[in-house]
Amino acid sequence: MKPKRATSRSRLEEMVATLRQDILNGVRAEGEFLPSELELGDLYTLSKNTVRKGLEVLVNEGFIEKVPRIGARIIRKTEKQGEIIRFGYYPSLHQETELLELVNQFNAMQNDIIVEPYPVDFPRERDAVETYLQEGLFDVITVNLYNYALMRSETPEKSLLEPFEPAKDIYPFLNAHFMENGQQYVLPFVFTPVMLCYNREHFRELQLMEPDSSWTWEDLSRAATQIAKGNERLGFLFHMLSENRWPIFLIQNGVKFERDEDGKINLRDVKIAQAFELIRKLAQEHFPYISTENDSDALSLFLNQRASMIMASYSNLNELKKADFAYDIAPLPHLHDSHTMLVVIGLAINKTSARKPAAKTFVDFLLSYETQLHIRRHTLNLPGLQRAAEWVGEELHYRPYRYHMYREIVHTFRTYKDLNVSPNELRTIRQELLYYVSHLDTLEAVLTRLEEKLSL
Repeated sequence: MKPKRATSRSRLEEMVATLRQDILNGVRAEGEFLPSELELGDLYTLSKNTVRKGLEVLVNEGFIEKVPRIGARIIRKTEKQGEIIRFGYYPSLHQETELLELVNQFNAMQNDIIVEPYPVDFPRERDAVETYLQEGLFDVITVNLYNYALMRSETPEKSLLEPFEPAKDIYPFLNAHFMENGQQYVLPFVFTPVMLCYNREHFRELQLMEPDSSWTWEDLSRAATQIAKGNERLGFLFHMLSENRWPIFLIQNGVKFERDEDGKINLRDVKIAQAFELIRKLAQEHFPYISTENDSDALSLFLNQRASMIMASYSNLNELKKADFAYDIAPLPHLHDSHTMLVVIGLAINKTSARKPAAKTFVDFLLSYETQLHIRRHTLNLPGLQRAAEWVGEELHYRPYRYHMYREIVHTFRTYKDLNVSPNELRTIRQELLYYVSHLDTLEAVLTRLEEKLSL
């Protein structure tokens, strides 16, 4: 499938910014040739013509020259020398926060610090994470709640992360998720709740009332059935196996996994069965033949107006900047409770880093009012700094009418921790849920296996 324009554009921007940064930092030396257009295309999932457009930008900036029949040669020397900070970041943050542009701004401001950004998806095992950090691969890293669970420690001596002074201007409800025994190990950078995103034009077309906070999942299901148009349009869709989607149904139904004295978990709670049944019911009724690999698949169908309602986050909205139709957001429908998942990405310093003062300078920059305001104005994400998040002024991009809705639903924010399971246990539950939703096994068989696996 041909990549969406917005997605292709973000990858092009990432390629140009990364190559430019490598040249400025001396990672790629003067006289060296860049990888071929074909190799760059494979690396960034871009067409040959798109790669050429990116290289022309670097030519115009004086970083490279085209050598006929050979390639692109670097002609600009490293501009400065300084202490190098290796920054490991989640790849999606480039588009969601314009992160590479922010890194470039920092490097332009600093005379003696150079930040080298590296896109990385951290492993999901503590031993592997320890190896990443103890070997000093990164000085500063981005951390979400799932990764933090692998890095945290009950005692400061065993922590993999350097403690911070609590950031007073960050939303307090964000700071609390990264604290242990009064010590803060991660400073919140951006956050988002999971919400409902819907096509307003489809609702107006059928003269249906738009979603609001009173909606139940039954209300959504009825509306989705009315809006759907055979093979032309889905009424509702979400990436069912996302770690920030399916657990919501358990949380909304008041599920909390409890262990007995022998460490066994009782899964015969009717609330668990009800949540699993609702997930399968929604999938069967509204997208029985659609298999999504990630949240972007649902967003792509929504952007093409092939799905009328999706579960989304504020960070996802950045992919909708080029939407040529009116859309809005609403709180998720509720089951027993009206809870939703909170997603937080923070910044942490590797405890083993030999460059902690410089690393702290970079973290301070990313959490400064100016930088956080840049995120607020240039993206649709929510910065962790309260004053920046709640800034009011002339907008640079279209924003949903209810963009500030998050302020009214803070009391509904929950995380996987409220289920009383670890990230690894959550993945085990997801694997078994897939068998049930796919009709490959009965609910009884799935719950029996889960009891065995979670009690090991």
